[in-house]
Amino acid sequence: MATVTSRYPVARSGGELARRTALGVLVSVVAALSVLAIVGALGLSLGASGPQSPFAAVPVVTTTIVAGVGAAVAYAALARFTERPVRNFTALAVLVFVGMLFPVAFVAPGLGVTTAGQAVLGVLHVVVAASLVAFVVGAVRF
Repeated sequence: MATVTSRYPVARSGGELARRTALGVLVSVVAALSVLAIVGALGLSLGASGPQSPFAAVPVVTTTIVAGVGAAVAYAALARFTERPVRNFTALAVLVFVGMLFPVAFVAPGLGVTTAGQAVLGVLHVVVAASLVAFVVGAVRF
């Protein structure tokens, strides 16, 4: 039987995975809110506005936390049931990311989101996904 080694260490415990995920969520929230602050400073017209807008702080923070919890659960399952959890998690994350771009492209315009708003949503998805994946798999350690 071959031994599989990974560049990134698999979390040895639930506590370690929770710590990684919490840091990933924290970095993701700060990055997403920074993007929104820059967009606000530039005065871009995003289309949708108000407290339920996808560009408001509460929905951004809430969806980032939910994404972090989902990422941790998926990683834990893959670590438990597969030999290569980092590779499999990364592949799953790419599939989820691509899937999440469909609503940005096809649903958001119907909600009044401009083309610039769609681009900003895409950037928000990238910064959140990259941060979460990097922390959850252990590529970034503190």
